[in-house]
Amino acid sequence: METLKDQIKLLVELQGLDTQIFRMEDDLAAIPETIKRREEEFKAKSASLKKAEDGLKALLLKRKEKEGELEGKEVTIKKYQQQLNQVKTNKEYSALQEEINRVKADNSLIEEAIINIFDQIDANNKDIAKEKEVLKTEESKFGEEKKKLIAEADKIKTELDVLKKQREGLAVKVDGKILNKYEKIVRNKDGLAVVPIKNDACQGCFRILPPQVINEARMNEDLVLCDSCARILYSEE
Repeated sequence: METLKDQIKLLVELQGLDTQIFRMEDDLAAIPETIKRREEEFKAKSASLKKAEDGLKALLLKRKEKEGELEGKEVTIKKYQQQLNQVKTNKEYSALQEEINRVKADNSLIEEAIINIFDQIDANNKDIAKEKEVLKTEESKFGEEKKKLIAEADKIKTELDVLKKQREGLAVKVDGKILNKYEKIVRNKDGLAVVPIKNDACQGCFRILPPQVINEARMNEDLVLCDSCARILYSEE
């Protein structure tokens, strides 16, 4: 018949497996979050590129509008120039000439605006080309990273299956009441239910233990719990 000391040894071994299982489950749960975060980062960069492309489209439309406006002004100038040949007084001639000069001045401003738009279009085209190259590199990088993360997840799942089978084989050896108490503590204490005593302190909460508690743990006559963190204590001596 197994003694309580034997049962505690089984619990310590079980705790070792559970510690690995909990850590690996945390690692496994983190992988989808990592993939999601990287996807969101990539989407943000894609959105930035689209915004730049939309800005370029707006500039091209603005250039077209300015060119149309300039063309309309040129038509107006030709119309006024034709009228110059038909006026009969110097006053009418001067008025038309002044109007032509005004339209030409407007044209100069429009032409300057078109030149500025061309400069902006050229700068935007260069920026978009750079962003596309960066995005292409990021897409390739993300694709490789995603493959590695998925492979890592598959590896963890395989290892977890092995550990869980080992745990099942070990758990059946533990007394039912002791196992129930252990598993309740594991759930409530972040996966750590059984801790050693070192330097007269509980290694779960690191509180100094009363001498009587330490002695009881050494005697292995009954399960001894830490008064502070309620974890199962055992002596390594």
